[in-house]
Amino acid sequence: MINYNQTLASLKAKKLIPLEEQEQIKFVSWLRVKKIRHIHIANERMCSVVYKKKLKALGTYAGFPDLMIFLPNRTLFIEMKRSDKRLSRVSKEQNKWLEFLNLLDEGSAKVCYGADEAIDFVKENL
Repeated sequence: MINYNQTLASLKAKKLIPLEEQEQIKFVSWLRVKKIRHIHIANERMCSVVYKKKLKALGTYAGFPDLMIFLPNRTLFIEMKRSDKRLSRVSKEQNKWLEFLNLLDEGSAKVCYGADEAIDFVKENL
């Protein structure tokens, strides 16, 4: 018999699975403590159609990774997702950007499921 307390619905209802933004805040806090330069690409804005068109004209692209991390000889691109893969979906546009960015000689791109995976990715590239 299935125990409801261990189902995905129960975990979500109890808020035991952090949101993507909570994972990203945890990861960015770690980057700041380690004094690793980074930037968040804010392309998930809720705004009017007119402003979205303006952003697109200015060079914003759907699917570009959430974060760029600048290491001495490498730039990392991270698309953050929730730690539970069942709650996250990588879009077609995100996959295309990740494939392109991984072709760069001095770059690496990855989908990271949770802050811990993102931290490990940075440590592997230091």
